Amino acid sequence: MMVISMESRTLPPSFLPLLQGTVPLLLVVPLLFPLGLEAGVYKWTDEQGRVHFSDRPVTGESTEVKIKERPASQPPVPNQQERQLKMKRMLDVYEEDRAVKKEADQKQAQERKKRKRNCARAKDMYASHSRASGIYDLGKDGERRFLNDAARTRHMQKLKAEVARWCK
Repeated sequence: MMVISMESRTLPPSFLPLLQGTVPLLLVVPLLFPLGLEAGVYKWTDEQGRVHFSDRPVTGESTEVKIKERPASQPPVPNQQERQLKMKRMLDVYEEDRAVKKEADQKQAQERKKRKRNCARAKDMYASHSRASGIYDLGKDGERRFLNDAARTRHMQKLKAEVARWCK
């Protein structure tokens, strides 16, 4: 006959069969539940720059990662008509996006063409005025008025600014 002693108390032998079935059960039940069920996930980077994840902080630089939980229930499956309607709306949105992008691309192409044309004109004007021995303005009466050195310098600076403006 076996007597189990707990501290100073002694259990009667009638409890022995009960304990013999309970002890293995008490040892097995905790194994059924994962210990890290509520454990956090930590992210850290090693010396080589590789990113690692673990269930406990490894370095002082470890940061806890919040993991989103899945919704408890899935939305109901739409019927065929609802799916077709949803698909049509998505296709309409995609088509509208493509049209907006195409229009923006066309505007950009026109702007590039305009800038290229104006750049060529500004460079030609600057080059021809740089080579000219004299630059003149036409007066209201159609008479030529040649620019003096200070006016010519200002005029050439304006032409150079136009080249910079259009030829970026």
